[in-house]
Amino acid sequence: MKSSKLLDLIRITSVIAAVIVVSVFICIAASRTNILWGDKLLKKTPTKPHVIVIITDDMGWNDVSFHGSNQIPTPNIDALAYNGAILKNHYVLPLCTPSRSAFFTGRYPIRDGMYGYPLRAGESRGIPLNTTLLPEHLHRLGYSTHMVGKWHLGYQSDEYTPARRGFDTFYGYYNGYITYFNYTISESGQTGYDMHRDNDKEIKPDWSHTNEYATDVFTDEAIRIIDKHDSSQPLYLHISHLAPHASDAEETLETRDFAEVNRTFAYIRDLQRRKYAGMMSAVDESVGRVVSALSQNNMLENSIVLFMADNGAQTIGFLENHGSNFPLRGLKFTLFEGGVHGVACVFSPLIKQKARIINDLFHMTDWLPTLYSAAGGNTADLGVIDGVNQWPTISRGNFGKRNSLLVNIEENLEAAIVQQYKLLKGAGRLYDSYYGENAGDNDPSAPAYDVDAVISSPASQAIADTTGTITTQKKILQLRSKNMIVCKSFNKYANCSTRCLFDLSVDPCETTDISEQHPEMVQTLEHFIDGYRGAIVEQSKNPIDPKSFPVNFNGVWMPWLNNQKL
Repeated sequence: MKSSKLLDLIRITSVIAAVIVVSVFICIAASRTNILWGDKLLKKTPTKPHVIVIITDDMGWNDVSFHGSNQIPTPNIDALAYNGAILKNHYVLPLCTPSRSAFFTGRYPIRDGMYGYPLRAGESRGIPLNTTLLPEHLHRLGYSTHMVGKWHLGYQSDEYTPARRGFDTFYGYYNGYITYFNYTISESGQTGYDMHRDNDKEIKPDWSHTNEYATDVFTDEAIRIIDKHDSSQPLYLHISHLAPHASDAEETLETRDFAEVNRTFAYIRDLQRRKYAGMMSAVDESVGRVVSALSQNNMLENSIVLFMADNGAQTIGFLENHGSNFPLRGLKFTLFEGGVHGVACVFSPLIKQKARIINDLFHMTDWLPTLYSAAGGNTADLGVIDGVNQWPTISRGNFGKRNSLLVNIEENLEAAIVQQYKLLKGAGRLYDSYYGENAGDNDPSAPAYDVDAVISSPASQAIADTTGTITTQKKILQLRSKNMIVCKSFNKYANCSTRCLFDLSVDPCETTDISEQHPEMVQTLEHFIDGYRGAIVEQSKNPIDPKSFPVNFNGVWMPWLNNQKL
């Protein structure tokens, strides 16, 4: 009898031991490899967060629906905003090259000669090679780094291309814009192909996706990178969309399916604005697909997803895209709010205080120290930068460290912000309210805001699958209402050819000059701007080099100079 009980005890002990051994083995295997759990691919979670940056090109303040406009629904982008943090006072540069330079360097573009008119195809100019870029910093922290889409920061020699500036791979275009289906750009009477697949060993054109819509091509590439990512490394993925920039094709506003756009946005009376809505809808769909891919690969739970515009919309003029900066004054190329007060939001499960609006000042230069700090880096290692670390503000709700910023200095046009005051000099009377009142809630033909569409969007569903919760309908409507910018009458507005002082806290649309009432603030801001004049590096302003023409490279825009510092 005792012998039988002893045998039973030995059997039970053996079973328990076996279960423990198997459990330990499964835990070890799960930590070292990717395994399937239900419908999800479980990947090892690195200590450092994945960083996914999504930048649009020439998108207006009024072109995302979480800012209050009903005309163009952006449910996936809105889902990121409502479940993360909305950056209500995010400032950029007024043009694409300077803005992207500020992002990658953490420095005002005046320090690197990257201010002023954007880089043209065949122009031998770029961020100086002795300036370290964000992907190079993250690479040193162990990140796998990949870029998809627009570069526009120099490609005169191989050394200036993104795959030699910190990115493991690059798939996209070097210049300011391309056509959406043929991937070409024209300059100085020369038209060439501009789509490339580069790595540290090879710089070459890529012909694999001709006649496919660029927004979809870039999205597919981003998802391919996510799906194939080595889970033992943190990922930095930079997605720089062509949309909603106009192209120089015969039809400058190119949509994926014009018939579908006409059906979906039939209520938008202006045909060009309707096409723009189709371009923005494709971007929103892209955001949903990318966020879903992160969730499916078990990466979203440890990711920081940043969505923003590089500058305001080019509502009229050269390469106009019929975007809307309403109700902000001005447009791309200008230092009015419509050109430099940009769309931005950030989602991450690492944000402790979610579903909130951050009113603190942010600047494009802040992202380098902010993301570097979030990745575990010491910002003291970053050298001379103008950006400040905003990660404590985003993640923990700490009071923002920035109370001033240089908007820009360029010849006779300059501006800066200190606290709520903005000084603007040399800007004239311009007030572009194109697609203004009829682009928002005052458009009687626009449908009501669909909160259910936001909650049921792919991005929201991915967030719910990852975090177990999403922001409620009531909270969404509260955030949307608080996030709207409401302005005074537009019947009168100040001439800023000499100078204007605005109190942005009560006059965000820059209608009333208060410089005579506050001469002390004018003096403070002028001293602030003067403090940066010694940092200005003269822009090279090199002419277009005929050696760069595509005719010399089988019809492709390619690096054309020997590898050397210029």
